[in-house]
Amino acid sequence: MLKQLLGLWRDTWWLWLGFVFLTLGFSFLLGLYFLLLLPCLPIPFVYFAINRYDTSGQEKHDLGS
Repeated sequence: MLKQLLGLWRDTWWLWLGFVFLTLGFSFLLGLYFLLLLPCLPIPFVYFAINRYDTSGQEKHDLGS
């Protein structure tokens, strides 16, 4: 499972860092309750890693069929 997580991080690190910075920005500009989103981010990260990457950390090729 670690290879799946590393595969997703390798391909989409910029997106997840954007989510973190966007959440931090919203929390400072609009309200601290947006910080509650930070502990929720690992849940979709793990979900997408398991569903989109195989056990060797490579993207699955049969996603569209």
